[in-house]
Amino acid sequence: AKVAEALHYLRLHRAALPKGAHWLELGASPGGMTAELLSKQFRVTAVDRAALDSRLDGMKGLTFVRGDALAFRAPAGVVYDGLLCDLNGGARESMMAVLSHRGALKSGAVVIFTLKLPGTESVAAALALRDEIVAMAGMGGLNLIAQTHLRANRREFTLFFEDAGGSRPRA
Repeated sequence: AKVAEALHYLRLHRAALPKGAHWLELGASPGGMTAELLSKQFRVTAVDRAALDSRLDGMKGLTFVRGDALAFRAPAGVVYDGLLCDLNGGARESMMAVLSHRGALKSGAVVIFTLKLPGTESVAAALALRDEIVAMAGMGGLNLIAQTHLRANRREFTLFFEDAGGSRPRA
């Protein structure tokens, strides 16, 4: 439900990606978001250390890479229209993973980033972390275009970025 709601919310701020667009999903297991993206006729490269639900095996448009999101590198010539990051762990490390893949994003690509807030005990602390992550993203070439708390979010927010174009390291 989270990615369906995120894609719906994103359409309030920019045009939807076309059918066939290629998403890179970091933190894909068990595969619910992957399944939703595939159902909308997107292609998905799903990366996670854990396996995906076996019901996704052989699904059209899916490439699954079992491994670390930071260690993964897109094959030469592959570029992504969108990146979805729902990694478990710290927000800073998750944004570093996103930025490490910026070289494989098309200019103008959308990034949907789940800002997890475990251990954050105040609104001020949550907002400070949000500001830090947005600043990291900006320094890495991503512009914040929207943010929200989705119904399916627990102790997290969803941030929407757009790749600003310009120079980028190749992932």
